[in-house]
Amino acid sequence: MKKSPLKKRYLIQNPKEAVRTFATAFPSYLKLFLGLYLETDVSKKEPLGVLSLRFDVPETLLLFERVCTSYILEEVSHKKEYKNRFLALFGLPCSYDFSLLDVFKRCDTLGATPFEFSFLGGMSSQKVLRVLLYRQMQFLEHTVALLLDDDAKAPKKLFHIANEIQEILALGEAFFDACLLQRFKEACVPFLSKQREQLLLCVQQEAYQTFCMDMDFFLREQSGFYCLERGDTPLLFLLKKKPKKENRAIIKRLRKALS
Repeated sequence: MKKSPLKKRYLIQNPKEAVRTFATAFPSYLKLFLGLYLETDVSKKEPLGVLSLRFDVPETLLLFERVCTSYILEEVSHKKEYKNRFLALFGLPCSYDFSLLDVFKRCDTLGATPFEFSFLGGMSSQKVLRVLLYRQMQFLEHTVALLLDDDAKAPKKLFHIANEIQEILALGEAFFDACLLQRFKEACVPFLSKQREQLLLCVQQEAYQTFCMDMDFFLREQSGFYCLERGDTPLLFLLKKKPKKENRAIIKRLRKALS
């Protein structure tokens, strides 16, 4: 029985030079060549690309990897974000992916100063939702401090912030552990009372501190333990779906923030 060819994708640096080296080493390279995606930013000193090839025998694959080892950054055959559809829609992941912890640090620098987010369609939905939750938790803790300082507007602000957190959590049901989200939703309920005395009692209890610590741990957790399989759905795909009634407001804001 004839074996199926091995199809491979590689993230490579200096792709044009890499292809010249590949063509020189393999005179019949057209039989192996399936496609080359080139980074659109031509101003980069060290451009990147994705080279797609097929190999009839493992020996040819090993020879290619040895000849082009200085250009190959990573084999990305099994990563969906490097498939043709995703590359055509969003470009290379390095152009839109981001570090959660770096964004959190920027948010910490800004504190409670309002600003508008700008997102890209290829960004991971679960990472975007974590950023929104982190920002709302900042506002929550800042407004609790105002409440303790007798700010008359604090109860109403806390009501709106808690609503916002619950909306984000509802949208996250497709991406995060359901039990965890339900616990966070319940922790937001006391902030919906608008009664100053009840709010003061709430924020001085251990449950409030536990909520803040648990949420912070969840937002910073990097292993994917709380994420479902669809957690890294591109933001564009999430926003193209018809939103549920309880998600319409947050979906509208996310669409507005999409660059």
